[in-house]
Amino acid sequence: MTKPKRNCTSKHCPNALFLMFPTQDIPAILAKPYFNPTSLHSEGFIHACSAHQVDYVVQRFYRDILDLTLLVIDPQLVTAEIKYESASVSEYGDFPHIYGQLNIDAVVQQCLLSDFST
Repeated sequence: MTKPKRNCTSKHCPNALFLMFPTQDIPAILAKPYFNPTSLHSEGFIHACSAHQVDYVVQRFYRDILDLTLLVIDPQLVTAEIKYESASVSEYGDFPHIYGQLNIDAVVQQCLLSDFST
């Protein structure tokens, strides 16, 4: 995968899922065929979010990280099961959880958080 794209939008893939990471971590994540974070082993799934949940997740978990990159995931390409489940913050709807390792070929785009718009 190449450098993050500018002007990233969810319009080209309206059902896209999003994962976010410090930009410096992206090359190591994308270098392997599958992504297996610690949450997969400790909780049984990978936390993801939908486009309308990105701002909430950033403010809740990543507000002190200035350089974030979003991985845009096409859910139709994900080989693991995806379940939409309620969270403690109901106004943002159900959050997507990926129940298994994420095949990296489901990542269709990456973009800097500063270039993202819904």
